[in-house]
Amino acid sequence: MNLRRILPRAAIIGLVGTAVCAVTQPAGAQVRVILSNDNNAVGVKGQTFDVLKQEIEKRLGNKVKVEVHHSGTLFDQKTQVQGLQLGSVHLIAPTQGIYAPIAPKINALSLPFLLSTPEAVDTAMKDPIVRKTVLADLERKNILPVATWINGGRDFSYRGTKPILVPADLKGVKIRVQPVPADIKTMQALGANVSSMSWSEVPTALQQGVIDAVEPAPNALVGAGLHEMIDQVTRVNYQYSFYIVSVNKQWWEGLAPEIRTGLQEALKAATVWNWESTRKENDEAYDKVRKLGKKIHDLTKEQRAQWTKAVAPVWKEYGDTSVGAEVMARMHQIGEANQ
Repeated sequence: MNLRRILPRAAIIGLVGTAVCAVTQPAGAQVRVILSNDNNAVGVKGQTFDVLKQEIEKRLGNKVKVEVHHSGTLFDQKTQVQGLQLGSVHLIAPTQGIYAPIAPKINALSLPFLLSTPEAVDTAMKDPIVRKTVLADLERKNILPVATWINGGRDFSYRGTKPILVPADLKGVKIRVQPVPADIKTMQALGANVSSMSWSEVPTALQQGVIDAVEPAPNALVGAGLHEMIDQVTRVNYQYSFYIVSVNKQWWEGLAPEIRTGLQEALKAATVWNWESTRKENDEAYDKVRKLGKKIHDLTKEQRAQWTKAVAPVWKEYGDTSVGAEVMARMHQIGEANQ
């Protein structure tokens, strides 16, 4: 990993300094807890970070100093994982695919039309067969997953008069996706003109016509104000998006038991809040879209079958070839049992 290609020199110096402090902090000193959010503070994810801060302070008081950095001001979507590895930030919560560059098997969690509900995602994240194969690389690279926050089903939201109902309708459409290999390959398999950029860049890109379409969950669409810019939505739910909440493993394991227990309890409380609030926000989000006079399309069974057939190459590359038949069979079982 060449940090000089990823971060400016000043940031690298800060990373190293913070990492040293994290390891050598004196016993009994106030513990600094740095939380980095790559999204804005307004949406459910940003609010969940704020709830987590409150829950930590409620349990640990002046034993900790909690900092929350929103909107990618500390690390953005592309640099946060490296920041966590080095200890310049202690907790992040990117969507699952953002970890793929250092843990390629995680792409299997982003396979289209597989884990389509939050219950399926949660079951897969707790399943020993799945975890052993898909998440093992993270711990080896100083990253420890500690919670799962939900986001929602990814749909197509776009500008233009023509609805996107079958893969042929997406051909040539300039769509933004996350910088995640499985996501990029999925859209390429569907014939789209793919643009990968950080989430913070999306509103300007959509407004200026750099992209025609986006594919976030409903709460993220509205939270970023994108619902005011688009004309139509197709509820395809091609992937259920979620956040893998992770900590710097070395920092976490070096904490005093009392501090770590307080953080675990705070995470549980914040996770419950996240699940309840995200479900509510997603239910309400498209009502806001409708009130603006935007069209919302639901797929027929026949239309959905066309989408599923078109992404078959992605299943082979990031499923069978990457994680193997046993893991894929287990994920199939989980997906079918939690529809």
